[in-house]
Amino acid sequence: MAQQDSSKVTFSGQLTTWGIVQFEDPIPFQLGGRFVPTLLGNFNPAPNNKIDFETSLNIVGSANFTGLSSDSISGQFKPYRVWARYSSDHWELRLGLQKINFGSAKIFRPLMWFDRVDVRDPLQLTDGVYGALVRYYFGNNSNIWLWTLIGNKKPKGFETTGSATWIPELGGRFQLPAGPGELAVSSHYRKVDVHHSNLTAPESDLLNETRIGLDGKWDLGIGLWFESSVTHLQANPENIPRFQDSWNLGADYTFGIGNGLGATLEYFRYHVGDEFLVKGATLNLIGSLFTYPVSILDNISAIVYFVPDRDLVFNYLSWTRTYDNWSFYAIGYWNPESFNLITSASPGKNLFNGKGFELMVNYNF
Repeated sequence: MAQQDSSKVTFSGQLTTWGIVQFEDPIPFQLGGRFVPTLLGNFNPAPNNKIDFETSLNIVGSANFTGLSSDSISGQFKPYRVWARYSSDHWELRLGLQKINFGSAKIFRPLMWFDRVDVRDPLQLTDGVYGALVRYYFGNNSNIWLWTLIGNKKPKGFETTGSATWIPELGGRFQLPAGPGELAVSSHYRKVDVHHSNLTAPESDLLNETRIGLDGKWDLGIGLWFESSVTHLQANPENIPRFQDSWNLGADYTFGIGNGLGATLEYFRYHVGDEFLVKGATLNLIGSLFTYPVSILDNISAIVYFVPDRDLVFNYLSWTRTYDNWSFYAIGYWNPESFNLITSASPGKNLFNGKGFELMVNYNF
């Protein structure tokens, strides 16, 4: 029997609309919408070899109001993913605008180097990076990643300063089995562009930055993991802190209550300063995530963050109903009025400060 050709090109997309209301006087609220059209391709030029690609756009707009007065209207139209990949049984090469993320942590992620996925976002959307990624998978379940990034001017992940646009960033990751779990070490090097002017910046404004990460996770009846990242920046006259280090310890377990109550707990420490671990500024966070499947269609989740240094508590409660193509979300939050978590990637006005409510409808086709 002749082998059936599985090559195909498909068009899909995601349509989302939302409304956010804060409980203040006058009432601030936001109305917004997003469309992510996606073209996918999948080809098999030879047995055990595959070529696939993804091209998608991020088309989003929102309007902010205070009472009946319009504060601002904003919109964005830009590429979301544009990549092509060649893969075989043991390796793959992916080129273009893509999502690169890794690590063991679930809530606070020290290895959030190239994305800004927020656990509080039900759609888990994030900008990609331009570059090339090679992954090779060994027979003993270990694997190695190698990447080079270029053309990424804006800060990524926890970065506060962008990269030199046309000087390649280089990095890699090696992951290997460790008993009933796995360990991994990651590293990355880039040129920091102080004035975001790529190669036109003076030599003194292009700074060397090196980072290294270590993470591991194990299933020992309960899930246990750790994740860490240390970034070292060249000494500079701009007084940009030379060290940025972050550490995470976490565990999760599903309790046999009703349909199964999932619980996750993490401790996170973030430090930035001119010395490793000490002096500078430090933020400690304790985060917990609880999920409960009420039915096949409905799920409830709660997220609580505690900042012991400042005696602050962040609270999120969400309900989700999911059909084949439709998802409905209702999210309530009770947070401090003017404190932004470092895991938040929302620029400008933060409508998730204070107390409020969000309704979101999402359609996938």
